[in-house]
Amino acid sequence: MQSTAAAAAANSPPKPGAARTRLLLEGPIVPTLLRLAVPNLVVNVVLIAVTTGIDAHFVGQLGLDALAGLSLVFPMMMLMQQMANMAMGGAIAAAVARAIGAGRRQDAAALVIHAVAIACAAAALFTAVFVLAGPSLYRLLGGRGPILDAALEYSNAIFAGAVAYWVLSALTSAVRGTGQVALLAWVYLGAEVLHVALVPTLVFGLGPIPALGITGAGIATVTSFAASSTVLAWYLASGRAAIRLSLSDLGFNRRMFREILRVGAPMSLQPIFNNLALAAITAYASLLGATALAGFGVGVRLEYLLYPINFGLGAAVLAMVGTNIGARQYDRAARIAWIATSLSACVMATLGLLVIAWPGAWTVLFSNDPAVHAAAASYLCIVGLAYVFIAPNTLISAFQSTGQPQFPLLASGARLVVVVVGGWIAFQVDGATPAGLGIVTAAGLAVMGTVLAVSFHRYARLRPRSVERSSP
Repeated sequence: MQSTAAAAAANSPPKPGAARTRLLLEGPIVPTLLRLAVPNLVVNVVLIAVTTGIDAHFVGQLGLDALAGLSLVFPMMMLMQQMANMAMGGAIAAAVARAIGAGRRQDAAALVIHAVAIACAAAALFTAVFVLAGPSLYRLLGGRGPILDAALEYSNAIFAGAVAYWVLSALTSAVRGTGQVALLAWVYLGAEVLHVALVPTLVFGLGPIPALGITGAGIATVTSFAASSTVLAWYLASGRAAIRLSLSDLGFNRRMFREILRVGAPMSLQPIFNNLALAAITAYASLLGATALAGFGVGVRLEYLLYPINFGLGAAVLAMVGTNIGARQYDRAARIAWIATSLSACVMATLGLLVIAWPGAWTVLFSNDPAVHAAAASYLCIVGLAYVFIAPNTLISAFQSTGQPQFPLLASGARLVVVVVGGWIAFQVDGATPAGLGIVTAAGLAVMGTVLAVSFHRYARLRPRSVERSSP
């Protein structure tokens, strides 16, 4: 009887996701990292570049005031995206990956339910803050008259539907934690097709559909997020993933909330630190005049683009390192983190050298003014040398997998201090120039990357206590 049962088990098809879990635990590291990174990169590009770009393209046809209002809301959307997708989302993906690696698939499924509950609570907070305090906030940022009105129209539409984005991020992170990320690219691309069709329809009207103006762009964006969430929820409930989502035995457990929040809550401070650093250096740049500010703005946009590229590898690290820690394969987890960082360093260094050699290839996308080009070039030719220090941001995902958010927070805080103090010194010494601000920015990146790398090498504990307590 036992031999018959064993033979039947051997001949039975593997459980959904089992082959992918085995790949994370046993597969070659570099090919697996790249296999997971590409779909995640597609998701990040669609989420950050395409979605906001499409809204800006069509809203811009309504006039400069509408486009300026949209620009005021963009940093707030980026803050929500970073908190939901990278900070809290990274904690969700890491917790799910650890549970799968330890063979606790029921716990992994329960973590998704708890993650959605956390997402709903966070969304309610964002809705309350930006709908109620939006007028004061955007006025503080410089919004006046028609620009303020436009900002409020778009902001109210986006943040009234914040739950769609937060739930999408929670479900996306759960799928990332399973390592089955190819689906994510298709879901996000499909949702973007829907978004592209809806934006002009709702902004300008079509047939019986009235023109909603800038509000229509916000509604279209929220609708595409809701559609993506629906597809991912169906996928997780269908049994095709490494975990099966079910509401039949719905119940909340304090341990599950703690597993996510002990990393996600403190990590939510990191986007605030990073945005404060960029806001500080932008404030210093504004003191140099409109031309220098424009040149600086062109240069800093490239840095904004590099983080999503880096997070493509970071998301792969979340799945691989988390799963291997859950399976107590600690040496392999550490190798994965360092190899991913090395791959990122090669990409970032190459991009840095390209921008140093041909800064005009980037700046021409935004301006034809020779003075703006000169200011941007003097900034980029210095900052480009420090792009390689963005690579250790990949280790943030490894720290999330180990449940150690203190080191990423330390690194981000150190960068903020360097930028604030360094900018002040630059103005005291020589009155500052775009090149001087480039030195300050480069120093901030170097300090942050160095703190992350040294901390992971010397202090990272790849045996998180929560894993050891909950593992069988």
